[in-house]
Amino acid sequence: MPLEYISWLAIVLAITFFIINLILFKKVNSKNRTLEVLVKSLLSHQDANKKQFTEIHSGAIGMGKKLQQLDLAVRKTQENQVNLVASAPENRLYTRATKMVELGASIEELMSDCELPRAEAELLFNLHRK
Repeated sequence: MPLEYISWLAIVLAITFFIINLILFKKVNSKNRTLEVLVKSLLSHQDANKKQFTEIHSGAIGMGKKLQQLDLAVRKTQENQVNLVASAPENRLYTRATKMVELGASIEELMSDCELPRAEAELLFNLHRK
């Protein structure tokens, strides 16, 4: 009789272990599927982020080129403005007077050489002396 109990006990234990292993296998499989879904979701988000980054990068490059063009246009405009101011006949005397002040001329020299009234000579002198 004890041998019969032992064999029945071994069968019951084997069935119990089989059932436990089956339950654990199903849990692991379920978690594995959940992780696969998460990995696929993360990969799709990564692709979307790469596309957005590429678009932003391309836009930044285009904006940089446009800013360089605008900078060049501003420089040319400033250069043209300086040339226009210097070439205007009424400004030639003032340009000359400004240079004279920067070189150290007095108010009297400005009045005589540039034919400026005292008030204008004093104004230029006060604005441009070092």
